[in-house]
Amino acid sequence: MTEIKKLTKIVLLVDIILWVIFGVMLTFLYDMAMNPEGWANPYHPRMIGAINLVSAIFAILMLRKKEWEEIKLIFEYLIAMMLSVLIIEVVVISTFGSTFGTSTILMGSMTITVEAVLITLGIVVYIKQR
Repeated sequence: MTEIKKLTKIVLLVDIILWVIFGVMLTFLYDMAMNPEGWANPYHPRMIGAINLVSAIFAILMLRKKEWEEIKLIFEYLIAMMLSVLIIEVVVISTFGSTFGTSTILMGSMTITVEAVLITLGIVVYIKQR
């Protein structure tokens, strides 16, 4: 059994903080803080916000474990989920970016950057943990 490294716990802690922030903003504050374009369907961002909050709960539960084998599968799932969300956001910004306002493009670019950093950190930690 392999013990969970300190770097893995730090990355999980950073993930928790960011997932809670994005989860609360997308679920509860979407119309007030994050919808400058007047998005037609307000339920899709709220669904993603709820997924972020559930991911934060999973990461909190993963921090309580002692062995890498106990969290490996969930860690892989969270990286795969972040990767799929990143791909979707890049496709949306690249295809519909000309119809968005400047604030939406900036917010989307910031989100893409944060997700890319989190995915890179997650993959590095996963490789080092093995």
